[in-house]
This record gives sequence, structure tokens and C-alpha cells, in this order.
Amino acid sequence: MPTVIDLTNFENVLNDVYKPLLFDDHRYLVLYGGAGSGKSHFACQKILYRVLTEKNQRFLILRKVARTLRQSVFQLFLDYLSAWHIYDQFKVHRGEMTITFKANGNEILFAGIDDPEKLKSIERITGIWVEEANELRPADFEEADRRLRAVFHTYMQIILTYNPVLKSNWTYKRFFSDPVDVDDIRPLKTTYKDNRFIFDDKAYVKLLESYRGNTRRVFTEGEYGFLEHAIYTNWKTIPNSAFPTVDEPIFGLDFGFVNPNALLRIVIDMEEKKVYVDELVYKTRQTTPELIEDMKANGLTEDSVIVADSEAPDKIKEIQDAGFIYTLKSKKGAGSVKAGLDVCQQFEILITERSTKTITEIEMYQRKVDKDGVIAEEPEKGLDHAMDAMRNVIYYYYKTGRVLGTVV
Repeated sequence: MPTVIDLTNFENVLNDVYKPLLFDDHRYLVLYGGAGSGKSHFACQKILYRVLTEKNQRFLILRKVARTLRQSVFQLFLDYLSAWHIYDQFKVHRGEMTITFKANGNEILFAGIDDPEKLKSIERITGIWVEEANELRPADFEEADRRLRAVFHTYMQIILTYNPVLKSNWTYKRFFSDPVDVDDIRPLKTTYKDNRFIFDDKAYVKLLESYRGNTRRVFTEGEYGFLEHAIYTNWKTIPNSAFPTVDEPIFGLDFGFVNPNALLRIVIDMEEKKVYVDELVYKTRQTTPELIEDMKANGLTEDSVIVADSEAPDKIKEIQDAGFIYTLKSKKGAGSVKAGLDVCQQFEILITERSTKTITEIEMYQRKVDKDGVIAEEPEKGLDHAMDAMRNVIYYYYKTGRVLGTVV
């Protein structure tokens, strides 16, 4: 990020690919493509520029799940205010997640689609940014679109940023295969190669280049993915309120750092042959102490049974030393992945709507295909961290016969 902000030469802080879009006034600015391409950074930069230079603006920043906003786009705005040395020119309300420019009263508001009461209370919106737009349902987007009406002093724009996970996602039809308002749409596909700021992060670039198959197509190359050899077809989403209440759920934990830490709450119903999955943590660049704090915040206690990635024994010990003594190593060894997949196929998998990253993973989770076109038994590696956490819990239960965290 730049250390000084110069509004008279603002385009210098932008990646070249985004410069033509700073003053673009299409109603739908569709920024899609690979991971690390700077899409979200540009959306933030453009909105801040408009807040600083225009009058009577009120921007609404949306994501599917409200709780994901605070540590993602809300923090991104705060980072830019600090980096540009203009933080003291704004009134920041961290509790309500609002940012107000003192000089002209322009506002930036943040809300989740899953918080309809808050959304109803927000009026006179002049612009919207939908982060991770692929996570919305079509009805969610249409409702957001309707919020942007009847203000005439400015151009009104919805910025959408997302990874083009699958062609079956609503965004493909709405903006590409069957657009109803093509003249109102300005699409731009980008990849990490368009982001000049990313190349200092060699570990992340290496990760993106390591992807193969569908994961590479989407997150490295920025193209819409397609599913040919799906592993799970036995799943669906459920309302958050439908997740069952039991005394002792099981928790699945897959470790990462450049990759995300993935922590899931899981309930197994043996009689109905159902597995309930609720995503609690899915974060990159998270240290083990930070993960432990998130575990506590999500209600895990010293009695919680956690099946953790056995390939990180040092992290398991750190978690155990923090009081989570029932942190258990997942079952590994020859055939354990295939065996785990086979066990998971015996259940209906029910995932809460707020588990957006887990849903993205399971949608894209497919079998590996070798260079000769032979379909393998094991999954394609890449975006599979929640899938590993879920499979490890179910397979651990299967191998040990533990009943903790199950409905029997």
C-alpha cells in the first residue's frame, strides 16, 4: 500500500488493469477472476476515492454472512485509512461497522445478507459493493439491486467481486451467458499476475502456482470452473437454525497459514444417517494463539472433542497446552483418504447457509484426473481444507467408534 495519498494523482496507487475503472459509471462493475488479483483492494480504493471527492454519498458493503465482514472488508478499509494517513479525518464506529468522512458526512455502511433487520433500516444508498458475490443467492442480489433506486445526483453502481467458482453459479448466467442488461455491465477478469503488489508475497504466489485442475482454473487462472467428477452429491444447505443442539458436538480442525485454518462444528446422526456441518473459522495468516482465541470465542471448552490434522503435531500440542486436552490426531495412513470418502458417502451432509467457504469447497470437490484422462480415487488437491476437517471427523468416528458429539 502507498504511504501518502495524493488525490490529484490518485491513479498512481492503482494496479494498471484497474485504472480505466476508477471513473467507470456502468451500473454493474463485475470484477471476477483469480485469487490475489487485487479485486477487493480496487473496490475499496474506488469507494474511498468517491467518499473523499464527491458529496452526498452513502455506500453499502455487503457479504452473505455478517460475521465475516469485520475481519475482511471492514478491516481492509481501516487499513487503507491508516496507510494513507487519513484515519483521523474519519469517524469510525467499530461496533456498528460504520465509517463517516467528517468533512462532508459521506458514509460507508457494512451489513450481511443474513441480517435482514439491519438491511431494512439502511436507506438512501448511492452505491453498493458485494464482496464474494458468488456466495449470494439470485434473490439476495435482486434485493440488493432494488436498494439502489431513486437517487439522481450521482451515478449508481454495484461493484461485485468474486472468484468464478462454477458456471452453475448464478453470476455466470446473470452477467455472461444470458445477461438481460448487457449495456449496463462492465466485466473485468483479473489474475494475480495483474497485481503488482502481490509478488513480495512469494509463499502465496507459490501456493497459487501449485494448484492443479479445477482449483487452478478458478483461483490461479481466473476462469469459471466446471465440475466433471464430483465427489459429493449427497449434500445440501440448511438454515442456520436447523443445526441441531447437542451437548457434545465434535469439532474438525485442519491447519494452515498461507492456506486457511478451517474449524468446523459437526454433529453425526447415526439413526438418520445425517452429518450436520457448521463452519466456525476459515482464516488465512492466522497464528495458533489467534486460532485458540477464536476457538474460545466460538464456545469450545476443555471438554470439547477436536479431531485435528495429524500432520501438525506441534500445533496440536500448543492447543492442548492451552486447555483443549481432547484435541486428537486424525487417522492417517495408506488408504485413509479413500476410506474416509467412502464413509462420508454413507451420510447425507447438511451444511449451514453461513458456512460459505465450506459450501464453495464441496461444490468444487472432485476426483483427480491424470494426464491420460484416468479418473483417480483420491480428490484433486487444492481448495479442500474444510473437506479434510469434515472427513477426518467422520472417519475418526468410524475407526474408533466414539459416540461423543453424535446423535444415537
